[in-house]
Amino acid sequence: MLTRHKTYSFVVFPFLKTRNTVSIGQLTFRSTDVTDRLSAEQAVCVDEIASMLFLQDNLRIRSASYAIVPFVDLSHPTADVEHFMNVQAVVAYCYASPRHEFGDLFLSSEHASIAIFTPGRVSVYLVRPDFHVDEVEPVSALRADARGEVEGYAGLYNFRHDFWVSKGSRLYGPKPHLTINHSQDLSSDLARAAAARVDYRLLSELLRKPDTQTSSRVFASVRWFNAANNEVNDHAAAIVNLSIAFEALFSLPIDEKTNRLTDAISLLLGRIPRLDIWARQFYDARSRIVHEGRAQQLRFVATDSRKVSEGPLYQSLLSYGRQVFQLCLGTLLVGAELAENAGLEEKLFTNQERFHKICKVLADKTIGPCERLERIAPIVAATQQYRFVPESGLQLETMIGATQLAAKTLLEHDEVTSEEVKEHLEQLATAKRTNDHLQELDALRALDSIFTNKSVPTELGCGKAVRALVKVVWDYVFMHYFWIKERL
Repeated sequence: MLTRHKTYSFVVFPFLKTRNTVSIGQLTFRSTDVTDRLSAEQAVCVDEIASMLFLQDNLRIRSASYAIVPFVDLSHPTADVEHFMNVQAVVAYCYASPRHEFGDLFLSSEHASIAIFTPGRVSVYLVRPDFHVDEVEPVSALRADARGEVEGYAGLYNFRHDFWVSKGSRLYGPKPHLTINHSQDLSSDLARAAAARVDYRLLSELLRKPDTQTSSRVFASVRWFNAANNEVNDHAAAIVNLSIAFEALFSLPIDEKTNRLTDAISLLLGRIPRLDIWARQFYDARSRIVHEGRAQQLRFVATDSRKVSEGPLYQSLLSYGRQVFQLCLGTLLVGAELAENAGLEEKLFTNQERFHKICKVLADKTIGPCERLERIAPIVAATQQYRFVPESGLQLETMIGATQLAAKTLLEHDEVTSEEVKEHLEQLATAKRTNDHLQELDALRALDSIFTNKSVPTELGCGKAVRALVKVVWDYVFMHYFWIKERL
């Protein structure tokens, strides 16, 4: 249990050091011996946390990497925690680069262990349990208040293990013996990795983009890849975890996974001799482990035949699998980037669908008005780009409804300073719906005229999306409007 009285938490890589500041996704990491830009209160917290990080025995880690984040309530995790998991996944992935000849790892996933520290008052019985333990050296006394709480931190280690600490506590690593690498430096390592390999660069960029189904699938597969690189695994467990990484990456169906895996790898990497042989041997080993508990053969049989009895034993199936996975992931990420740069996804949707999406976003009252308007900005930009593409099914009601919701949202945001603009926004927002939509179209025409009048101040922050939406809808409907006026 934690009693909250701070507005921030800390995310820490205990076993990864950094010389310089480095931004990863939405987080900015610094060395724990750099606190000059922090408030006095935050600097004290960083010093306390750094003093708790131990490698083994009495050996305290000299410096680690930390980021300050908004308060994390560990009893009710939010979407921020999911982002932290993705950050850890990318860092662990970058350090797992296998050597070309042998396929062994630079650093295991345990080296990228991450801990969240949330400051507050915690139970003294959780910080320092007293049952069946002995103090082997003097420790500072903890003075609990009437509720049995002391100043400390509630924590989450590797998103699995809860812990509670206070000043003077010790936090050790996830396995009995973990080493600190001499050359490792988070800031320079990630920069060098992004420059050297496209999958590292694109994964880092993916952290800064909004979540999509594709990005969720990619990060899930990367986490399973990292799970295969835990030193606690034997080869059999690692192969199972790596096979799950492949399945998540390719979205393989339940049936015929062996054939689908082989086809997917060949499609991405080409018909490389013996690659299909490895894929079948790898998935056969995985199936035997899952269904029989063990596999007799965990090494690659170097042969051109599907009969595994014919050929010498060579490197492990796992070492090949790590490299093949990273090559497949890089190919998929490059393809996704090319499709994104070409605007392929937008080209497959109609403006009618975009107007409907604008209505859905603006009607979501769970988020603030300014954020709603910011979210529709790229959708409005796409409607402008494709407004001259002919399409059937474009509905006047949907377009007008989108502009009315936008006007209501802008008024709700209360950013408009011009009384004239505000008056016309209200007229559009409250216009009565009729069969011919004349009253709504009259209000729309008047608002568009105001927005195009250079003498009226309309350069609004969140309102820019509204002005653009009114413009594109008026461009669609003005001929219909004048046709109605002429008929009447």
